[in-house]
Amino acid sequence: MGVSQHEFHLKARFEKPGPKRILALDGGGVRGLLTIGILSELEAQLRQRSGRNDYRLCDYFDLIGGTSTGSIIATGLALGMSVADISALYQSVIPKVFRRYMFQGLGLLAPMFVSAPLTRALKKEFGSRTLASPDLQCGLAIHCKRIDTGSAWILVNNPGWVYYPSNSVFRLRDIVQASAAAPHFFKGVMLKLPVAGDAEKSMNAFVIDGGVAGYNNPALELAIAATDPAYGFRWKPGKDNLYILSVGTGFLRERTSAKKYRSKTFVGQTLNALRSMIHDVSLQQVATMQAIAECGQRWWINSEKEDQPSAPYLAPEPLLHFQRYDARIEEIEESERRPEHAQKLLQRELTALEMKNANSITCSEPTNLALLDEIGRAAGQLYMRAAPPPAKFDPK
Repeated sequence: MGVSQHEFHLKARFEKPGPKRILALDGGGVRGLLTIGILSELEAQLRQRSGRNDYRLCDYFDLIGGTSTGSIIATGLALGMSVADISALYQSVIPKVFRRYMFQGLGLLAPMFVSAPLTRALKKEFGSRTLASPDLQCGLAIHCKRIDTGSAWILVNNPGWVYYPSNSVFRLRDIVQASAAAPHFFKGVMLKLPVAGDAEKSMNAFVIDGGVAGYNNPALELAIAATDPAYGFRWKPGKDNLYILSVGTGFLRERTSAKKYRSKTFVGQTLNALRSMIHDVSLQQVATMQAIAECGQRWWINSEKEDQPSAPYLAPEPLLHFQRYDARIEEIEESERRPEHAQKLLQRELTALEMKNANSITCSEPTNLALLDEIGRAAGQLYMRAAPPPAKFDPK
């Protein structure tokens, strides 16, 4: 099989000497608007630094990867969309995707939301483009979970990836919808996987949200993919060679009293435990990344680890430059709030209802969407002052 001109172009970009820049985008449903708010401030700064008003994040980042809502944003960015374009898409689509119908139950015997609105939105935006689409301007990585084989899946558009020949035929809209198919909320996606060596045969691959595979924060896995020969990038590690920016959808620890937990239904207890597991794994990944990296500003882990030592302690030398951008949206006492807490960022108190809605991954009320965007932009402004992309990673 020959190499297309586009594949050659991507291969040349991937093989170009570093430094290399990676953007990792968390899952989080509606709270993806908080991510978009942060990215809008990042894009504005990069446009100023580049001197180009049309500068896009795909021009800066060599690889953009995401999980669930992060996969939607990542795909749009990799296709050359501006952050404003993606924000407009979210504002339009979210109320349709997270609309409840009278005939729907509580997610006990069927998903809480129907998949058709998201299917239509992704089809409209991404069309029939595949993972091999020439419209992809940079590297793209979609994180999901294949249930029938029990495999955690990372799908990348690198022609040097071991499974590129067979998996590059997948349509972007299908694998993104699979990555966003969170159990309980949406049904999974069945993908047709070609059988190697037999063009007439295919097998089914049943795929769901990558958060279930521990990839809700995909930063660590993207660091591995960038350096693991299997994915074909083979990028050189080092604090001056590899930059990973990890952007969250709002940090909160779900606190539930023993009494309240026991009063929940079994399904409610299970969902509570699943959400806590996803949070714990995501935070563990931030802590691991900070333990091996140089950081502009470290994320506060907890009262025990705090923001970790200033020098990496899992490696003799930093393996990369890592930065976490996120906002805290948990309800805590004012004395405990850090600068990145929503109410500190906005310099005003939020009501209990505002905090509850901001915590939700499905609340599509217009006022909540506006609040998430406002929090994200304020967080972005904070990080553009405190920990902007290092000048040493500016494209040459």
